[in-house]
Amino acid sequence: MHVTTAICTWNRANLLDGTLASLARVDIPPGITHEVIVANNNSTDHTDQVLARHSHRLPLTRLLVPRQGKSFALNEVVARLTGDLVLWTDDDVRMGSNWVTSYVDATRRWPRASFFGGHVIPYFLADEPEWLRPAWPIVSGVYAARELGDEPFAFDRKRLPFGANMAVRVSMQKQYSYDPQLGRRGPLLLAGEETALMHQWLADGHVGMWVPDSRVDHVITPDRLELDHLRRFFFSLAESNHPEQRKAMPFLRMLRAAWYTAKALKYHVRSALGTRSTSSARRQVKYLTRTSYCWGRVESQWGGFPQWLKPGPVRQLKIRREQPRFDPAICLPAVRAFHLHGSMNHLTPGNNSATIKAAA
Repeated sequence: MHVTTAICTWNRANLLDGTLASLARVDIPPGITHEVIVANNNSTDHTDQVLARHSHRLPLTRLLVPRQGKSFALNEVVARLTGDLVLWTDDDVRMGSNWVTSYVDATRRWPRASFFGGHVIPYFLADEPEWLRPAWPIVSGVYAARELGDEPFAFDRKRLPFGANMAVRVSMQKQYSYDPQLGRRGPLLLAGEETALMHQWLADGHVGMWVPDSRVDHVITPDRLELDHLRRFFFSLAESNHPEQRKAMPFLRMLRAAWYTAKALKYHVRSALGTRSTSSARRQVKYLTRTSYCWGRVESQWGGFPQWLKPGPVRQLKIRREQPRFDPAICLPAVRAFHLHGSMNHLTPGNNSATIKAAA
């Protein structure tokens, strides 16, 4: 069996460095040939130097994708795929030693299944903000937390893996393309490209299985533990949802935008009131995320309209969203410390989201 590990990356060289170092320590089962493809989506940092440094440790294929957008990078990888199984992951994870083995075993255990997924456990490189535990049920998706239990099951539309830890049979993967209107584009935090494709797989009759033995740790840099990151995330999430509505008549889009403007103002007031209540942290985050989501829906309806027609918060959130996701001046010391010590420095022993959920 030929297995390919595929990673798409953009301007996160220091995080990618740790991911590739982790991948080099993963066990490859006997009889398995392994290839690693890294799609460099037009990075302007030192990603090329990181890839060169790891090329002697890994069977690494470097793929330059100049057209900006994760979906373009994903489709370029798919076009290059050969063999039997592709393991998709991100540029900011750490794999367990049995990561490849768990998916190889899954393909043999469930020969009718076409795709697979496993745990994604957030690990934080900074102090836990006081709002995180109370608000964890609301924000866990922001940190790609995916913990669906210790028993295998067949996926459905409500229970699907995340792209940071999934595997797909190449014969099926090559029949589909990722939607270039979805997925991150440079600093734009759009999403939904993997979920949309998995929904299509299920609709076409393909079977997917949860693999409890598969786990990756998702490294969360300090800048992503700020409330401003939540605002950018939910604003962009709203833009990614319901793309078909952008094709509606202009009058209908204006009505929808007006409706979401009213909802955003309502949630903004509730968020402000929440800071004075005893349950202020969870309440504030709840309405902050809803406010940002509603402004994102306004942008999704008025995306082609002149900027001066849009409410001020929409214009401000667009500027925030276009700022870099990863600030080396803030995050690099923490990333380097993690590389040196190989462990996290905060939360409780284990430092994983299951602990946070238990405490929430």
